[in-house]
Amino acid sequence: MPLNLNQIHLQRDLAMPLARQLYGHIYQQIVQGQLVYAERLPASRLLAEQLQLSRGVVVECYEMLRLDGLVLGVGKGGTQVCYQPSQPKRSLPTTTAHLNLSERGQRITQARHYRPQAQEPLLLQASIPDLKLFPKQQWLSLQKEAWSLTQGQYQRQCGIMALKQALRDFLARYRGIQIQDLNCLLMTTGTQGALSTLAQVLTNAGDTALIEHPCWEGGKAALHQAGLKIKTVAVDTAGAQIPDFKARLAVLTPNAQFPTGYVMSVTRREAWLDYSHQYQTWLIEDDYAAEYSYNQHPAPSLLTYPQAQQVIHVGTMSKLLLPDLRLGWMVVPQHLARPIASILNTLGIQPSYLLQQQLALFMQYGYLGNHLANTRTIYNQRRTACTEYLQTYASDLLTVMPSVSGMNTYVRLHASVNSHDLIQRFSAAELGCEVYEVKEQGQNVCYVLLGHAGLAIEQVPSALNHLLSVLKS
Repeated sequence: MPLNLNQIHLQRDLAMPLARQLYGHIYQQIVQGQLVYAERLPASRLLAEQLQLSRGVVVECYEMLRLDGLVLGVGKGGTQVCYQPSQPKRSLPTTTAHLNLSERGQRITQARHYRPQAQEPLLLQASIPDLKLFPKQQWLSLQKEAWSLTQGQYQRQCGIMALKQALRDFLARYRGIQIQDLNCLLMTTGTQGALSTLAQVLTNAGDTALIEHPCWEGGKAALHQAGLKIKTVAVDTAGAQIPDFKARLAVLTPNAQFPTGYVMSVTRREAWLDYSHQYQTWLIEDDYAAEYSYNQHPAPSLLTYPQAQQVIHVGTMSKLLLPDLRLGWMVVPQHLARPIASILNTLGIQPSYLLQQQLALFMQYGYLGNHLANTRTIYNQRRTACTEYLQTYASDLLTVMPSVSGMNTYVRLHASVNSHDLIQRFSAAELGCEVYEVKEQGQNVCYVLLGHAGLAIEQVPSALNHLLSVLKS
């Protein structure tokens, strides 16, 4: 049976070259048995005329078929099919059974539900830095220098040395953390990558894990995907409360609790460290944005306490610089440094080496410190403006909760509200606010988290009026 031209449909506007498209059509006719062994294909010039192609396209297609062992050029005999199926042609099944994910794969997919992604950050979206404040010129000026320092090989120490050294100084200055062995400082793809990895390697499926309530959904998802039994602990102004039961692992945000912004008291920190020793519990300190402390120097990390042998510190550049970097770190005990580094290498959970080199230079030249000083001041002005506006025009609707740290404003609604309905209303109004429901004295109370970091002062009235109109509706 000769080549069926009616089955060949070439699209000239596709990125795929015409020769590759033609190859695919002829390939299908050969392997499906429409073109049988020894069948002669049209001469390249003739096929080119029939399909209105240049002869070079057909010649290139025939050469690809020849290299794949499907056709053979036989002198004056032209190009002939030389493919013979090893088995008789089978009829395709009428229904196809799909292979599904493993139980673990399904658990990961169900760990967190993501809202549809907008092209730009939504108005009042929480925990998103202001892109306009990012020092683009300084960042871009370092690209060529970063490239000149690349080594052209795989890095197995989970972080290039220049960045580890710069980050060690940064953590000592801002968090009081003293890192003696740089092997204990491991670079990761943000907090989510770090928490998900730690939940898998420090626990067994079925173990009990603790997380604060309310909390960041990404932290809860990290525990879900590891197959852990999740229990929550309430948060008050002193931080996460101490449970009266044993857990294998606890995820805490002591330096700027998310979403409340409360800073954990020294007494509560010491109680958690005592708890970790009593029950042999890992404490994962999610230190996502403690550097944005407005009224005081950031409280010291849990790692600064002498009894912090079972504490792992996790941080990220997503809030300090940009989520686009997908770059974070963890500080682990010395006896776990090499095993966890091996795990991160095997799983491939490492940021770009070139990006790490660029960030190292950015920190070494003092650009990060200057950027933090600038944004801390601006974000605080925006926080103050939002607080004053809400207290002036919405005191009958809500109470602004006190906070000394963070990029967000946390408010308590006075009226009873259906949280799921409010989430839908925010979404319809294109607001990025988050809703949390907390039980207080037997009553369900709604809190709203709104991001002030990306809100210029002149935008405050219109943005908050839009928010209030949704709340009043």
